[in-house]
Amino acid sequence: GEYQFITGKKVFQTRYGENPHQQGALYEFDSHFTKNFKQLKGEASFNNINDVNGALKIASSFGDDNAVCISKHGNPCGFAIKDNLLDAYVEALKCDPISAFGGVVAVNGVVDLDLAIKMNEIFLEVVYAADFTAEAEQELNKKKRIKLFKQGTAKLELSNDAFNFKIVDGGFVYQDSDKIEDDEVEKSELKSTREASTQEKKDMEIAYKVASLTKSNCVVYVKNSAMVAVGMGMTSRVDAAQCALKKAKEMGLDVSGSAMASEAFFPFRDSIDAAASAGVSAIIEPGGSIRDDEV
Repeated sequence: GEYQFITGKKVFQTRYGENPHQQGALYEFDSHFTKNFKQLKGEASFNNINDVNGALKIASSFGDDNAVCISKHGNPCGFAIKDNLLDAYVEALKCDPISAFGGVVAVNGVVDLDLAIKMNEIFLEVVYAADFTAEAEQELNKKKRIKLFKQGTAKLELSNDAFNFKIVDGGFVYQDSDKIEDDEVEKSELKSTREASTQEKKDMEIAYKVASLTKSNCVVYVKNSAMVAVGMGMTSRVDAAQCALKKAKEMGLDVSGSAMASEAFFPFRDSIDAAASAGVSAIIEPGGSIRDDEV
């Protein structure tokens, strides 16, 4: 339209803005935060809201799966889906326990006592979950600096806004929201002679969804439903791919047999060659490069 009006109702004042000298506040559309954001312990900061949002979108992208996402500065540093939330958290933490220190954890389900005890082994700034048992909340409250937020639901829920926008100097750019459909991996075009296994398809789905919600340029490696490496925010896609492999090696994580995803097309084959050398067994990407055949 010729004019675009963006209106939100104030929910609460944040501790401060992105930095202590800035003021900040949270505003909502259609009472979403009033309904789905309950502060149990600690006052949410501007950065907390941004970090929680990044982790929430990833953790809630897999329906009822027991998904746990650990994020730092808005990007995932750990993610896993397992038979239970405790195992999912343990596997997610393996990806990058150094970055997880002081990070944000989003849990797609109810945090119980066993999971709370495990979380208390390191310093976490925020735990955001569908809900907490009374015993888990009591255990996590032993940490003075931790902040606990919940939705009060069985699983995490998103408002699924139809649009989004970004501030630019003198105005804003406005667009329809992006969304990865659940059948995109199943409907993707097979470019190899070998068909992917069921586990490889699940790993590709996870990697593709996580990549879509990670700062570009990014490459994500997933093995047995757990993220084992991620490179994000790079100016070069090959740098993202190689940085992720370097970090995985430092963490003692084996990426052989993993699935790799990119949130945009690979412009050259160099990232593919690096993945092949590392033993990656499946790759998914949007395509669209003039060198797609070579890739």
